[in-house]
Amino acid sequence: MSYIQTFVISLAICAFASRVSASPQCANPPRHFDAQLPLQSQQCVDTKDELRLSQDVQSFQHPLWSHKPTCAQRKGQEYCTYTTSELRGGHALSIIARSVAADAIAAAFLALGKDDQSNDSGLEVRSFPGKGKGLVTTKAVKKGERILLDSAHIIASSHFPTQVTRSQGKALFSAAIDQLPQADRALVLALDQSLGGSKVEDIMKTNAFACQLADGDADDAYMCLFPSVARINHACQPNAHARFVPKTMSMEIKAQRDIAAGEEIGISYGRIDLKHADRQTLYQEGWNFGCTCPLCTASEYERTGSDQRRARFAQLRKMLENLTAETYDAQQIVAWEKEVMEIGQREGLETMLAQDYERLAYVYAGHGMVKDARRWAKMAKESLLEWVVVDGGPDNQIRRVEGLLRELDG
Repeated sequence: MSYIQTFVISLAICAFASRVSASPQCANPPRHFDAQLPLQSQQCVDTKDELRLSQDVQSFQHPLWSHKPTCAQRKGQEYCTYTTSELRGGHALSIIARSVAADAIAAAFLALGKDDQSNDSGLEVRSFPGKGKGLVTTKAVKKGERILLDSAHIIASSHFPTQVTRSQGKALFSAAIDQLPQADRALVLALDQSLGGSKVEDIMKTNAFACQLADGDADDAYMCLFPSVARINHACQPNAHARFVPKTMSMEIKAQRDIAAGEEIGISYGRIDLKHADRQTLYQEGWNFGCTCPLCTASEYERTGSDQRRARFAQLRKMLENLTAETYDAQQIVAWEKEVMEIGQREGLETMLAQDYERLAYVYAGHGMVKDARRWAKMAKESLLEWVVVDGGPDNQIRRVEGLLRELDG
C-alpha cells in the first residue's frame, strides 16, 4: 500500500504528528539532564554492600581503555569507570556504566577510528554580568552553519546513582575525573557549579545533558558532559540549536539564525515553546537561576503577547494531533498549520516545524495536489536534515518523508 493511500484510507494524522522518540537528540532541542535528584539523595554506606573500588589506575592492555576499570558493586549490580586517555583528536573520555554497556560503546568507538571531528574555532569564552561565563563567536555565522562540534568528556549512566551508595558514587565520579589527562581534567573542573553535592557531582548536575546511547543493554539513558557546550548560556529565544549525535557521542551546535561577530551564543536548556512562568520555574528548580534573557526581561506587554502565542501554538498542535476520520477537514488543517507556522516564525520555533510540513504534504497528496504535496514534503525533509536527523539517531521520520517523495515523483 502506498504512503498516500495509507493516509487517505486511515487518515493517519497521528502517525506523523506524534514526536519521534522525543529524546534530547530528536525533534526538540537537547535538554540538560533533568533527573538530578538521584545524585542528591544517595543512600548512606551500607556495611552489607560490597565495595570493590580498584585503586589500580596504571595503564593496562585494552584496545580502547587506558586504565584498569574502577568498579563498585551493590546488591548484584556492578558499575565501573572506564577511561580512554586518547580518543579522536587526542580528546579523552571517561564512562561510568555496566560492563555490557561499556563493551558496546567501546566497539562503536573502535569502529569510528581516531579522526578528530571536533571543532571549536572562532569561539571565545567571555564573562557576562549576572550570568558568569558564556561563549561568543568571533566571526559572523550564517543560519544553518555549524558553530561547534564538541566531544563528550564524561558519560555516566543516569541509573547508576540509584544503584550504588553515595560513597561508591563519589568514588566512581572521582575516578572518572582523575583518570582524564591534565588538560581535559582542567576543562571539566573549571565548569560552573550551582546545585550542591561533591564538586564533580555538582559539575555533572549543572552542566551535563541527557543523551541516549545504544549500549547493548536496557540501560540506554545517560548523562553526557561536553565542556565547550557547557559554556553556552541559556536563551528562551536562542540563536543556536543543539543536537546530540549518538554515532560519534558528540554535541553539534548550529546557528538557528544569522549571528553577528561578537554575539553571544545561546541555546535553550528546555523546551523552547514554554510560557514565561513555566520557563522561570523550570530553570530555577533545575539549574538554580532565574532567566534574564531578552525575552524574559522584555516588557510585561511583550511577555504576555509571547505567552499567548505560545499557548495558541500548543493548542493548535494538540488539535492537529488529535484529529480523527470524523473530525478531518482539509481546509481547517491548512488554516491551523498556517497559524502554527506564523507563530513558529515569530517565536523562534522553526526547528519544531518538520512535522507540520509533513502533515501538509499528506493533506495535499490526499487531494491529488501533487505539486503542493511535493513542495511541503521537500520542506519537511530539509527541516529534518537541518535540525533533527543525526548519525546513529532515529530515522523513521526521514525515511517516511523520503518514501512519500519517491511516490510523488513516480
